[in-house]
Amino acid sequence: MMDEHSDEHMSEDYKVGFGKPPKSGQWTKGQSGNLKGRPKNRADLIKDAAAILSEPVIARTPDGKTVKLEGYEASYHALCRNGLKGNVPSLIEAIKLMLDVQPAVDAKENNEELMREQVLATFEKMGVK
Repeated sequence: MMDEHSDEHMSEDYKVGFGKPPKSGQWTKGQSGNLKGRPKNRADLIKDAAAILSEPVIARTPDGKTVKLEGYEASYHALCRNGLKGNVPSLIEAIKLMLDVQPAVDAKENNEELMREQVLATFEKMGVK
């Protein structure tokens, strides 16, 4: 005797409609509906790029020594080398980066110099030479 709720009987009585897709279009048990996952947005891509560029890189100097650089330092050196070899877009990009970063470098150096002068002035007030 066939049970009233068996699969064969169920497929005959199954009504397709809102929230009830046809059995052929349903996910199999354990299958995810989003195989590729959520697409990365711009912030995720920037974080990924920052993580990659902050990884250390082993590079060779012109005299053959090996040095450890941050990824962004190595990429900037490569950009400058390409620019100096005649790649105009690389040269322009290297100059733009330098103009963007140099004020921050100068400010940091000025701040360090100011702090050094303040420490020396404090020592001088205390009578330390």
